[in-house]
This record gives sequence, structure tokens and C-alpha cells, in this order.
Amino acid sequence: NLVCDDLQAVVQAHRDRPALTFEGRTVTYGEMDAMANRYAHWARSQNLRRGQTVALFMPNRLDYFPAWYGLSKAGVVTALVNNQLTGQALAHCLNISGAAHVIVDDETSPVFEAARGLLERPMQQWVLGSAHGDQRDLSQALKSSSQLPPDRSVREGMTARDTALYIYTSGTTGLPKAARVTHMRAQLYM
Repeated sequence: NLVCDDLQAVVQAHRDRPALTFEGRTVTYGEMDAMANRYAHWARSQNLRRGQTVALFMPNRLDYFPAWYGLSKAGVVTALVNNQLTGQALAHCLNISGAAHVIVDDETSPVFEAARGLLERPMQQWVLGSAHGDQRDLSQALKSSSQLPPDRSVREGMTARDTALYIYTSGTTGLPKAARVTHMRAQLYM
């Protein structure tokens, strides 16, 4: 099984129970799943396909878990980039992720902008918050995305050995290194 399929089973069993609480706001499993589905449909609208990567460069917030859960529903890998990184270390993590899209918020957007000149290739910035210039408004894009589950066929052929996430070492002995987390490994942490 894929981690998103196991999570979907939990959602079905506990739809009306609290799933996540952050800064005084609680969402149920059903609400969390609807948020995740919007991310999955957004990924599909960007023609992101199985095995492609989106970088998630945000501090903890209510959207964090639904973002990578939803991307996994579309077969997309999420690179969980440490929101404390700046400059060369941040650019290095973004470069080795292979992502063409990065999700940021109002706090991390200026940090991304400062490191943008160090990127090896263009990366589309999607902001959960105020978008300016060539940034894209992810909040608006998500509002216009369906909250219904994407068709499972988008994950056809995927196995528990496929990559679900990239996480990064601290970089204490040089630049951070990416660790590949398979769907099977992600399930062990749930």
C-alpha cells in the first residue's frame, strides 16, 4: 500500500473525529482529507505526474501535513525543505530536489527570493499568502480545486517502494543531503 491509501482508510473510519490541531484551530479527518484533495487536484492542474517533485518550504502550519498527503495522492514526491535554511544551503536543497515548483508562505517567500539567484534552473513559486510579481497565488488555486479525492488511476503501478518524501540532513558536516523516504518507510512513522 501507499501511505496516502493507508491515510485514506483512516479518514474513512474517523471522518468526523479531530485529526489536526494547530494554533487553536482543529480540523477533522474529513476536513483534512478535503484540504489534501485540493493539493492533489492542484498538482494535476500543473501537469505534475508520478515521481515528479514539489518542494515544500514552510514552517509548521495547518496546511503542512495535508499538502504532502495531497501531493502523494497525485503520485507526486514532496521534498520537505527545512524552513530554517537560507542562501546556499537552501538553494542546494532545492537544486537536488529536482522540483520545478516550490510551496512557500509569507514567512518563507522572502527567504526563497533571496536564494533564487543561486538556483540551477527556474522554479515556480506558489505562495500561501500574498503573491507578487511572478509568484503564483496558491491559496486561490486551491480554492478553485476540487475537494473530492482524485481518481486512484493517477497512482496506478506505484508501489510501497516508490518515493513519497525527501527529507534532509542537518548539514552539520557540509551541505544538507537528501534522504529518500519510500511510502513503506513513511507508513512506519504513522
